[in-house]
Formats: sequence, C-alpha cells, structure tokens
Amino acid sequence: MKSALFVDFDNVYTQLRQLQPAAAERFARQPIEWIRWLTESLEIPGGHDPQARRRLLVRRCYLNPNWYQTYRHAFLRAGFEIVDCPPVTSQGKTSTDIHMVLDIVELLAHETRYDEFIVLSADADFTPVLRKLRRYDRRTSVLAIGFPSAAYQASADLLIDERLFIEQALGLVADTAELSLQAAPSGPYNPDNPGIPAIAQPLVTLPVSAGPVFSLAPQPAGRPASEDELLQIARRIELAVEQAPQPVAAGQLASRLRQEFPQALDNWNGHGTFKPFFRSLGLSHLVWITGSGGRIADPARHAIDPASAEPEAALERESRWLGHEALLPVAREVHNLTGAPLLAPQVVRAVLDLLCEDLAQQPYEPTLTARRICEQCLASRGLEVAMRDVVFILRGMQLNGHVFGRGQDDARTLAQRLVNQVLFLCEREQMVLSDDTVAQVRQWIGGDRVD
Repeated sequence: MKSALFVDFDNVYTQLRQLQPAAAERFARQPIEWIRWLTESLEIPGGHDPQARRRLLVRRCYLNPNWYQTYRHAFLRAGFEIVDCPPVTSQGKTSTDIHMVLDIVELLAHETRYDEFIVLSADADFTPVLRKLRRYDRRTSVLAIGFPSAAYQASADLLIDERLFIEQALGLVADTAELSLQAAPSGPYNPDNPGIPAIAQPLVTLPVSAGPVFSLAPQPAGRPASEDELLQIARRIELAVEQAPQPVAAGQLASRLRQEFPQALDNWNGHGTFKPFFRSLGLSHLVWITGSGGRIADPARHAIDPASAEPEAALERESRWLGHEALLPVAREVHNLTGAPLLAPQVVRAVLDLLCEDLAQQPYEPTLTARRICEQCLASRGLEVAMRDVVFILRGMQLNGHVFGRGQDDARTLAQRLVNQVLFLCEREQMVLSDDTVAQVRQWIGGDRVD
C-alpha cells in the first residue's frame, strides 16, 4: 500500500502533553520508533488486502520553528520533510492546516497513486479534505488525540486509537483510565451479520503482529474482567449500537464479545449470562428490548416499542431527573451530539463534590482518582456512576486547561471548567446555542457552582 503521512506536530504534541508529558516527549524525540509501528503493525483500512504492508512514500512534518525547533533534528533523521509553519497572527495561529491541505490535494493529482493518506491531527478543519479523499476512493487513517469531532471521525476510514498509539507505538503505559473514549468512524457493516456492524472494524480488529490493545498478561479462564477491559467492552457495545441502523441482536453481539474477550467473559464476569452483565456496565442510555433473544437499542436513534423495552433501568434514570425535567431534553441532545455523560444534575454535583474532597486528601492520578470517585459515589451517595463517565469529566477539565494539584481544585472552578468544555464540544458539533440553551447547560452541569 502506497501511503503518505502528514504530521501536524503542534497539534499532536500539545494534546499529548496535556494528557501525558512523557508520551509527548517520546513522540517528538523518537519518531523512528512510531514510524516503524505504523508500517509494520498498524492495521490496514478496509478495502485493501489486510496482509498488505505500508510504504510511506511521503513523510511530511508541519512544525512551528519558533516553539519546537529543538525537535526538528529527530524528524529529519526519520526521513521527514520539514515544513516550517511559524505563527502568522498575534495569537500564535500558524498556517499548518492550509499547508497540509494544499499538499494533500497536490498528491491526490500526482501521477503516483497514493492509496492511503495518514493524518496525525485532531484539527476538525481537515474534515473537508478527508471527504474529498473518500470521493476519490483513497483510504484515510487518522490519529486524533483528545475529543475529535463526530464529523471528523466519520470522515476517516481508520481512527487510530490513542491508547493503542501510546502503548504500542510509543512504548508507554497510558496514564488515563480510558483514553479511547472517542467514537469510532462510520465503517462498513459486517458482511457475516448485515444487521450488526463490525464492532471491531476498523477500531478494534488488529493484525496478529500488532498485539493486544491492552498489555495484559495471560490469565486463566474464568478470571474477573479488569477495569480497562470493562471500559473497552462497554465501548464496543456502544459502537455496535451507534453504527447499527436497527437495534442490535444481543446474541450475536454477545458472541462477538466472547470471541474478543474469551478469558474475561468466560462466565460473564460472574453474572452467568450476557443480560445481567450488560446491565452491570451502567450503559444508562441504552435499553434492552425483550423478545427474540433480546436486542439492545438507543432510544435516541432507534424506533422502538416502549412496551418491549425493559423498564427498570429507564425508570431509575428518569427518576433522577425529577425536579429537573426541563433540563433533560437539552442534556439528551448534548449527550447525543458530543458523547458527554447523560448524568442527572445531582449526580454531576456529587461527582464534583467528591472529586474536590479526594483531591484535597490525595494527589491526582487519572485511573485511581476516577476509580475512587466511582466507589465514593456508591458508598456515600448510593449512586452508581460508570467509570467512563467520570473519566470523561476528568479529561474534559484537563482539555479545557485545568491542571490538578495547583490549588484550584475547588468545586466552582472544576464546574466552570466542565461547563466550558461541554459548551466547546457543542459549538464544535455546530449545535445552535441560544442564550437559553447555554443557561440550561450551565444549570445542568454546574447549578449554583457557576456564575
């Protein structure tokens, strides 16, 4: 496969540095290592021979020489062409995006047919060029650190999981409990089961050479699933439901999960069957439909008969919104657009309050902090909160510029950070935000903790 690689250095480096400084340094100083991973281990996008190997005929790195000149030599040694993109505005804005787009379009018309364009950037400005490449039957692979927009993800053929990139390409253990929260791109459906999207394609299925998504030591059959595995399984289910035009057959989905996690799901993590295991994952926005072996649906996307949906989880979710019914429509819309947790206002407050208490007593550590918050929510407030929801909140604050442990971990500051991040995600997804909508979002997430 003839491939061309385009690296938005400033974007990837700064996003990685916010999440894990060691990963940012490894990315910037050892590009030869992750280039080897791209060519030898990363899966091939659908539509090409999965046994094919990449040939990176073009390697271009777009870099701000005023800020990142010290990393230039490492990319030169790795065979990159360096395109200098100094700031062109007083705010530090560079011309990286326009340089990259022009170069991509130029290669599209080149006499050499490039089969794949690899873009390392989370900048949604590249969405139109990804769509153009698709129209010309070229494959696109994208690494987007953070929360890439839904349109950007859907325009790519392969979304490179950032946890996978950190652990395998950079050779580090990911710090955060759930780095791969972003939605998968719209992909082809599984030909073996037309009604079920290929939940492991393209984000999940990896060639043998790539190794496991998580570096887990072999375990005997029947062992309990780890926190990371439960988070990954929950995301697989969400992706299957997101991509399916109809409710997903539970039996077929369960079979796929058992194939992918044979040891952890030997006894469905102690629940015996798939149905109670599904309920234990806390996927509150999905419902189980009875009959025909069971199906899993998203009421926001699928037309379902209310009488067929099991009511317990739905009733419990709705009861938490008593007194806040006016906020639920906006919260649901934001959730559907951005993936923000659909937590009732008092649950968000509980998470923020317990986070403040935890940070006052112990240093911030992504995985352990998130786990402690979940445990405290259940122990002290009687609230079951999924770990991935807590991780979304923590990462949202960090991506909005918050640094834990610097004396600003009070409830008001944290709530404001979270509100700002959710509003940013809404604007990025082009949601029309009237003054009333903004006020409702602020009331839902921050309540009296924000001005």
